[in-house]
Amino acid sequence: MAKKKQQYRLYDAFAPFYDQYWGDWYLDDCREGLAELVLPRIPAGGRVLDLCCGTGQLARWLTACGFEVTGLDGSEEMLAHARRNAPKASFVCADARLFAFEEPFDAVLSTFDSVNHFATLEDVGTVFENVARALEPGGVFVFDVNTQAGFLDAADESYITEEGGPVCVVRSTYDVKTGVGLSKVTGFLQEGELWRRVDFEIPEYHYALKDLKAALRAAGFRPAETLDAVEDFGMPRAHGRVFLVTEKRG
Repeated sequence: MAKKKQQYRLYDAFAPFYDQYWGDWYLDDCREGLAELVLPRIPAGGRVLDLCCGTGQLARWLTACGFEVTGLDGSEEMLAHARRNAPKASFVCADARLFAFEEPFDAVLSTFDSVNHFATLEDVGTVFENVARALEPGGVFVFDVNTQAGFLDAADESYITEEGGPVCVVRSTYDVKTGVGLSKVTGFLQEGELWRRVDFEIPEYHYALKDLKAALRAAGFRPAETLDAVEDFGMPRAHGRVFLVTEKRG
C-alpha cells in the first residue's frame, strides 16, 4: 500500500501543470471522436465513471452532455482541481486497482493513456476486473493507450510550456528493451514573488494490444474493437494512440 501511495504523490506534484496545460488540450482533441463514436452507446442520462479522471475536464464535459458522472483518481491534488473544474460531478479518491461501488455504471471511460501508467500487466488486469464489477451487464468500457509507435514518436522529445501560469519543462525518453517511457519534468510554481522548483519523473509502460485484449476477455468483456486516434477519432496530434471499446458480457 505504501508503494501505491508513493506512486500517486508523483501525480500530486504534476496536478497544477496537468490542469494548466494538458487537461483541456486533450479533451479538445478527443471530444469529437467521443461524441460520435462513444456517447451514442451510453443511455441518455446514464451513470458514467471517469476512471483516472485527473483534473476533471472530461468529467465536466460529460456532465454537460447530461450524464451522471463520478470521477475517480488516486491523487488528492488532481481531485482538488477536478472539483473546481467540474462542480456538477462527484469525485472519489481511490486506487483504480482497489475501488468498488455499490451502484453499477452504464459506462466507464479512461482517457489520456491512463492504462499505460500501471507498471505490470497484472495490475492492468486487476483494473479491468474492477471495471467489470462496476459495470451493468452490457455496459461500455472505453480507454486509450499509447502503442509502441506512440512511445517512439515522443522519444527524445523536449518542450517547454509557459502560458501565464506554472512553467514546465518536459523531456521524454523510451527504452525499447524494457518498454518503459519516462517523462522527466522540471516545473516552476510561482509563490508570491518567488518561484519554487519541483522535479519528478512519470513512467509509462507499453503493453501489446493482444495482451490487453486477452486481459479484457479474462475480466469478463466481449472482444474489443480497436479505433485509431488519428484516423477514427480525428485527433491530429495522437500518432500511435488507439482506443479500445468493449462491453461487459452479461
